[in-house]
Amino acid sequence: MGRFNAYIVWEITKLFVVALTAFTTVIMLFVLAQELFTQGLGILTVIELIAYVLPESLQYALPATLLFAVCSVYGRLSADNEVLAVTAAGVAPLTIIKPMLIASFFLSLFAVWLNDMAVSWGRPGINRVVMHSIEEVAYGFLASQGSYSSAQGFSIHVHGIGEDGRELLLPTIKIPRQNGSSTEIVAKSARLSMNPAEEVLRIELEDSEISADGWQGLVPGPESYDIRLSDATRKGTVTGSPAEISLANLSRETLAQQQEISKVQEVLAARTAMGMAIGRYDWIDDETTLRSLGEVDGGRQRLTRLAVEPWRRWALGFICLFFVWVGIPFSIWMRTADHWTSFGACFLPILLVFFPVFAIGLNHAKDGSWPPASVWLGNAILLLSGAWWLRKVYRS
Repeated sequence: MGRFNAYIVWEITKLFVVALTAFTTVIMLFVLAQELFTQGLGILTVIELIAYVLPESLQYALPATLLFAVCSVYGRLSADNEVLAVTAAGVAPLTIIKPMLIASFFLSLFAVWLNDMAVSWGRPGINRVVMHSIEEVAYGFLASQGSYSSAQGFSIHVHGIGEDGRELLLPTIKIPRQNGSSTEIVAKSARLSMNPAEEVLRIELEDSEISADGWQGLVPGPESYDIRLSDATRKGTVTGSPAEISLANLSRETLAQQQEISKVQEVLAARTAMGMAIGRYDWIDDETTLRSLGEVDGGRQRLTRLAVEPWRRWALGFICLFFVWVGIPFSIWMRTADHWTSFGACFLPILLVFFPVFAIGLNHAKDGSWPPASVWLGNAILLLSGAWWLRKVYRS
């Protein structure tokens, strides 16, 4: 029996490696092409992105590829009556399933680590590469389209590019400010340069006119402005998001967020008490109080997301195990040697049921209406479905 199980594992491993390589390559090419066209990146920059895109591509390809491999192999064995022969010899179906369940369990642990690496290292790495190539991207858009704009409100419009390919002729530059307004600059010429150490984009102006908050002024001669790279990139970056924090640092971030909420609440309580003591009752609901209450509410929402994040990553990682748990008995029951028929018949219901249920549980967990464990609802459905199909295999 051990030799038969080793044969199954070897057949699945061969198909899994080939399919994983193909699926991952397709996903990577799609993501890289998206970055190439939407961000305007150069070929060398796209090549630099490969290492950061790989973990995220693998995390999507891994479960589907594993399901494809087990459905193909077990479906073929069942169609060739090999499973029937083994069970007729008195071997329980679970005996030939157990090795792949054990293997998929350890693969799920790897998938959890991979998911953590993709969000805590891969995505920030992609953002960092995009930010550091902003000078190249901006000049490319300005040369081809005459304008460049970011998601944060930063924009440049030019009437042309100088002969050296670096001088911006008669640029109109809009720079966003923290208070929600913007500064508009019209200059005779300008040049862009990036400082990767400080992560700023420097705009060197010549004979400029500046407008901000109803004020206008002329600045003859050279002048320069520094723009944060995160404000200048076309898609921006997410800083401090729970989705980009590693599992190892989530507890520390949770403690820091709790301390920040407590600090704001203490200041708010002290200010309210002082206002009541001196008769300044307007302090109870003035702009400062409302802003503090908003910070507390935002902090609590972030705490909820921090609590949900470990559950989400473990649930996504362990879909490898649950896909195998459903896929093996289902493909044995179907008894078809066609790879895509058994995979499609199994994956389509999963696609229509598991992922919507997972999304519903995740959304309710994020808004705090359901407990964090709700993100495992999809996995629980797969667990029950697999048990039901295994029961059908035993009965047949």
